[in-house]
Amino acid sequence: MLDRIKKFFCKDNFIKTKLIISAVMAVILAVVFEYKVYSIIEPFPSKNRIIFIAISLMIVFLHFIIKLNTMYEFLYKNRYKFACAFLLFVMIGKYSGSSITSYNIYIQPGIDTGRYHTLLGIARQARSDEWASSTDYILSQGVGENKFEYYQDSLRGAKTDMFTLINAPVLDVLMLGKPFQIGFLLFGNSMGLSFYWYVRLVAMFLGAFELCMIVTNKNKKISLLGAVMISFSSAVQWWYCLDCLIWSQIILVLANLFLETDKRYVKYLSAFGILAGLLSYLFVLYPPWQIAFAYFMVAMLIWIVLKNWKNYKINVHDVVVVIVTLICFGLLVFRWLVMSGDAISATMNTAYPGARTETGGFCAILYQYIFNIFMSFKECLNACEYSSMLSFFPIPMILGTVYLIRNRRRENVIFLLPMLIISTFMTIWCIFGFPEWLAKITLMTMSTANRASLALGTMNIYILIYLMGNIKQDDKFMKWWIGVILGIISSIFVIYKASTELTMQIPDEHYVTIVKIIISSSLFVPMFILIFNLNKQKCQTAFLYLACFTALLSGLCVNPIIRTTDIIYEKPASKKMQEIREKEPDAIWISENCAFAVSNYMVANGLRTLNSTSVYPNLEFYEELLGDKAKEQEYNYNRYAHHTVFLTDEETNIILQQTDYLIWNLNYKDLKRLNISYILSNRDINELGYREFEEVYHEDNVFIFKVK
Repeated sequence: MLDRIKKFFCKDNFIKTKLIISAVMAVILAVVFEYKVYSIIEPFPSKNRIIFIAISLMIVFLHFIIKLNTMYEFLYKNRYKFACAFLLFVMIGKYSGSSITSYNIYIQPGIDTGRYHTLLGIARQARSDEWASSTDYILSQGVGENKFEYYQDSLRGAKTDMFTLINAPVLDVLMLGKPFQIGFLLFGNSMGLSFYWYVRLVAMFLGAFELCMIVTNKNKKISLLGAVMISFSSAVQWWYCLDCLIWSQIILVLANLFLETDKRYVKYLSAFGILAGLLSYLFVLYPPWQIAFAYFMVAMLIWIVLKNWKNYKINVHDVVVVIVTLICFGLLVFRWLVMSGDAISATMNTAYPGARTETGGFCAILYQYIFNIFMSFKECLNACEYSSMLSFFPIPMILGTVYLIRNRRRENVIFLLPMLIISTFMTIWCIFGFPEWLAKITLMTMSTANRASLALGTMNIYILIYLMGNIKQDDKFMKWWIGVILGIISSIFVIYKASTELTMQIPDEHYVTIVKIIISSSLFVPMFILIFNLNKQKCQTAFLYLACFTALLSGLCVNPIIRTTDIIYEKPASKKMQEIREKEPDAIWISENCAFAVSNYMVANGLRTLNSTSVYPNLEFYEELLGDKAKEQEYNYNRYAHHTVFLTDEETNIILQQTDYLIWNLNYKDLKRLNISYILSNRDINELGYREFEEVYHEDNVFIFKVK
C-alpha cells in the first residue's frame, strides 16, 4: 500500500488522474479565494478572476506532477504556439493591463459595477501617460464616423496627426511600422487593446530569450533567466513596455539569422522583419530612449557581424536583398515625412521637449533595482521615474573586464570589448555627464541620464548573461573567498548609494526605511556574493533561481489585469456624450474645473475636445485666443501640455503650472469666439452667474451644458 502511494506521488506517474484532481482543486480553491478572501477588498465577485486564479494554481500544480525538464522542454519546443494561444486567450477574454479603470475616480464614481474595477492588481494612477493619455488617443481612432484616419480633429479640437506623435493606429501602409496596433483595425477597441497590451510583453520576452540563446550558445536555463530579468525588470513594467528595447532585440536576432542561414525564404522573412523593426524603432519618436538603445544595438551588431564573419560569404543575392530592404525603408520613411513632417517640425520646435538640451550626469536610478522590489506594493511619488533594470550595475561590467583580461579568447573579445566600451561610455554619461560639444557630437543631448541608464542596465544584463553562459570551470576568474569579500563590499556600496539617492530625490515620503534595507540586504547580499563566483556551477544555479524570483517580485505585480473598455464607453455620461456626438459630430467641447484626464476621456469617446492634451501645440488657436498677448505667453503654451480650464469673467490667460501642465483661465465671452458648443463640468456653472447655459445632462456630479 505504501509503495502504491509513493508511486502515485512520483512525477510522471498517473498524470491524467493527477491532472483531473489538480484541476478540481484549483477551481475549488479559486472559488473559495474569490468569495472568502478577495470579497474583503472587492465588493463585486468575478467569474473571470476565478478563471485567472484557477489557471495560476494549475500552473503551480503542474510543477509537482510533471518532471521539470520534460515540462520546460515541451514549452521550449512549442513556445511560439503557446505565445499565440496566450494572445488568443486574452483577446477572447478582452483582458489587458491598462490602468484606465482609474477613470472610475473621476467619472461618476457613484455609478459603479464590477466592469469598472481591476480583476487583479491595482490601477496605477502614476501612469497617467498611459491611462489618461496614450490609451485614450488610440481608442479615439475606433469611434466616430471617420475611423482610423491619418488626421483627426477630436484631439485638440483641430486637425491632428494621429500616427506619429499620438501613436495611434491608422489605415495606411505605414502601419507596417506599428504591427502591435493591427488588432485595433481588425478586432475593435476592446480586443485590440488586449492584443496591443500583451503582444508587446510576448515580443519582449521571446526577443530577449532568442537573443540570450545566441549570447549563451543556446543555454536554455540561462536564456530563460535573461528573458525574465529583462521582461520583468521594474523599468520595463512601469514604462510598459519600452518599444525601443523590444525592437532592438528583434532586429538583432533577425540580423544574426540573416547571416547564419542559407535558406533564401528565411533570409526574405528576416529582411522583412528587419524592415518592420527599423520602421517601428523609428516611429517610437522618443529620442531619449532611441539614442541610448541605438548604442546598445551598435555594440551587439559589431559582435554579431564579427561572430559570423568566418562562415558568412558575401554574395550577390544577399546584397540585392539588403539593397531592396533599404530602398523600401527609404520610400516608407519618405512617405512618413511627407505625411507627418509638419507635426514633427512643430514638436522639435516646442519649448518643451523640443528645445531641451542635455549634458548628462546626476543619474538617480542606476542602483534603484535594490528598492524596485517594493514599488509594486508601495508606490513612491513617481514610480516610473525611479524604476530601473535589474542589472546589478556595476558588477557585470567589473566581472566582464576581469574575465576578458584573464581569458582573451576571440569569442570573449568580440563580445565583451564593444559591450564594455559602450557601457563605459554610457556610465560616464549617466554619472558625470559630457561637455556640451561632446554631447552634441554623440547625439546624447537628446537623451537624459535617467533614460539612458535603462540602456546601460540592459547592457549589464547581457554582459552578465554572457558570462554565465560562457564561463568554463577551468577559466581563470577569481578565488571563492575573494568573491565573497567583493560581494559583501559591493552590496554595501550599492545599498548605500540606492538608499541615499532615493532619499535625496523624495525626502518627504520617507520611502526608504530600515525594514526595507534589511529585506533588500537579505535578498541582494547573497546574490552579489554568488555573482562573484559564477564560475562555480552551484553558485550559478542558486543565483539563477534567486534572480528569477527577484525579477518577478520587481515587475510581475506592477500592472493590473482588467477586462474590456467599458469604463470608457458604458458610463451613463459616456453614453450621453456619444448620443450628442452622433447628432452633432462637429461640435467643439471643453471640460471645465476637471482634472486634465477628463478631457482625454472625452477624446476617447470621439468628441472634438479643445483642451485635450496637446502632444504638439496648436499655435494658430493660441494666437487667436490670446491675441496681442500670444507672443508674451508663447513659452507657456508652446509645448507638450495637459490642460485644465476654469471659466472666469476676467481676461483670458494661460498659466504654466508645471513642465507639462497648463491652466486656462478662460473668459466666458471667448466661448462664442472659439465656437465652443458644449461644456462638461463637475459643477453647475450657471451658479457662477456669468451667463446662463442650457443644462442637457446632470448625474452623479457630471454636468453637460450647451452654450447658447
